[in-house]
Amino acid sequence: MRESVLILCRNERETILYAAEELKRYLSLAGVSAWTSVRETHSPYIKILELAVTPEEFWGKEGQCLERSSHSSQRDTVETPPHSVRRYVDTYAISVTDLGGSIKGSNNRSVLLGAYRYLKELGFAFLRPDREGERIPASVGPHTVNIREEASSRYRGICIEGAVSFENIMRFVTWLPKAGFNTYFTQFKIPYEFFKTWYLHTNNPYYEKEPVPSEEEVDAFVKEILVPHIKKLGLIWEAGGHGFTTGAAGLPGTGWDPMAEEKVPEERREYLAMIDGKRGLFHGVPLNTSLCCSNPLVRELLVREILHYIHGNPRLDMVHVWLADDGNNSCECGACAAKRPSDWYIEILNQVDEVLSKEGSPVKVVFLAYYDLLWPPVSAKLLNPERFVFMFAPITRSYRTPLPVEETPLIPPYKRNQCRFPVNAGENMHYCSAWKQFFRGDSFLYDYHYMWNQFRDWGDYGSAEILWKDLVNLEEAGFDGYVSCQQTRVFAPTGFGMYVMAETLWNRSGTFEMLARKYFRMVYGDQAEVVLSYCKELSALSYMEQPENDDPGVCAEAVEKLKAAADLIRTYRPLFEKNFGDEKIQDRMAWKYLLYSGRAAEMYISMLKYRRLGAEDRVSEEYRKLKEYLCRTEEEWQEGFDVYWFVKDRDKKFLASDT
Repeated sequence: MRESVLILCRNERETILYAAEELKRYLSLAGVSAWTSVRETHSPYIKILELAVTPEEFWGKEGQCLERSSHSSQRDTVETPPHSVRRYVDTYAISVTDLGGSIKGSNNRSVLLGAYRYLKELGFAFLRPDREGERIPASVGPHTVNIREEASSRYRGICIEGAVSFENIMRFVTWLPKAGFNTYFTQFKIPYEFFKTWYLHTNNPYYEKEPVPSEEEVDAFVKEILVPHIKKLGLIWEAGGHGFTTGAAGLPGTGWDPMAEEKVPEERREYLAMIDGKRGLFHGVPLNTSLCCSNPLVRELLVREILHYIHGNPRLDMVHVWLADDGNNSCECGACAAKRPSDWYIEILNQVDEVLSKEGSPVKVVFLAYYDLLWPPVSAKLLNPERFVFMFAPITRSYRTPLPVEETPLIPPYKRNQCRFPVNAGENMHYCSAWKQFFRGDSFLYDYHYMWNQFRDWGDYGSAEILWKDLVNLEEAGFDGYVSCQQTRVFAPTGFGMYVMAETLWNRSGTFEMLARKYFRMVYGDQAEVVLSYCKELSALSYMEQPENDDPGVCAEAVEKLKAAADLIRTYRPLFEKNFGDEKIQDRMAWKYLLYSGRAAEMYISMLKYRRLGAEDRVSEEYRKLKEYLCRTEEEWQEGFDVYWFVKDRDKKFLASDT
């Protein structure tokens, strides 16, 4: 006789109803007869699994500390978080025996996260956004699950990046709570750039161009389809960032496209930063062009632009307020030069808060340290710190070593438009420490581990370990979470890095080795150790020992390691081909990713070998072969690898000799 259960929603809320339907769907796939109900039900004849939002069970009375279970993420007790951040804190309690019991959460989202966690305890797994990446047990046997947890990190999110289709984003966002993430950042007022580059198939001449959606159509997709879905999942919606400065100056700002100088409206030119005595576009790109922030009218226009966006998006939880992209592009006029860019920045933020406070708006404003803004203010102060969340974005850092947490020295003096941005991981944290003295409120690390570095580490083991070390140390470094600015399509060769990210943000107590063993066993079964050994060795031979950023340089020792890496790939290829071709294997996509990325890795390694031999004439030739392979095969492993960004990032490194 089949097991059966009635899933009872104690709170008739959209996310709770969705959690019930998800439990019903997945349990049914494992042979359980499941129904959902919103009516009060008691029956001795059927098991009942209750879903309920019960914040009082988790927060208790103000200032009270609640005990954690043995499954807890970090400390033995947890202080009640302030009301202003409780909506971002995820904690749940699962108490179920043989399908009957309860899953309770501190908010709607936490109940959904608890539902997925319960399924994982039963043997389900959600390893990638595609269906092949799911693991469904054949049946659900006798079980008892008693777990009470709070996430190690308050903010656990992803920012849209790369070339993506509408389907990519919907599948990816749907997967986020399954993995344990709680926030999604759509970046820009309208995230047009990311969809445009996909449908144009920019950088891939072998992929037939498709109809490109307009900015209005992308905006409608976000507002009418994506955001309602984000809210149904209970996720935190973050938006904005790029585009406010261009809007204030009357310039296009949905991407980094260049623009002719003569197209700048003359009546708006005075709003632009003065550099070398001239006001105009910074290297021809509106989005990278700073404003003359000492001009009261410019500040008023910028604040108006930000508020207009907030008012037009009433479901927004957190708005990112950024200045121009790029660095060493600050206005040099006498009035602007009297203060640091960050001082003018804080004045703008205070103006935004003043209006939002009068309106009683709960929207959080995210401000950042990034490029010229790495140097904190000298005189300005945030007047209402509770409105704000600090974001540290070390975009120029190296990923060869993790960010340290020890006390750091003073930062160098600020020199307008002559800034040297830090590369060393430790040096980056000097700037963060300086900002932490300015602002002691909520904060998160906004980093780029899978923005471009995955194009260098084809084993994705060394990079994943650096990521793990960074995330384990978040709290000690003074961060309340992490938002990853990264490609959406990053699941080749294995998706291991994304698993490390999700698991460590939820529970930082797991060791890296434990995560590796568990993940590779779930994906590759009895061949887990073989694949794990391959990835680990490939990273060591072709990435961890290579010069930073693959810059030119002769090195005989590196040549030998690269030859060994190529031999390694050729040795394992028959196994990958065999399993990819075996129709009895459920997750053939996992083996396809290994096979296809392995072929690309061999070409990349061949190119590096010629670089280490000093044969630069062969480097561009080998790179073109690699590009052609990636472009011709992209459609076959589209969710695993972003060809657009690979070409955008690597062209400048390996075709430099042609220009």
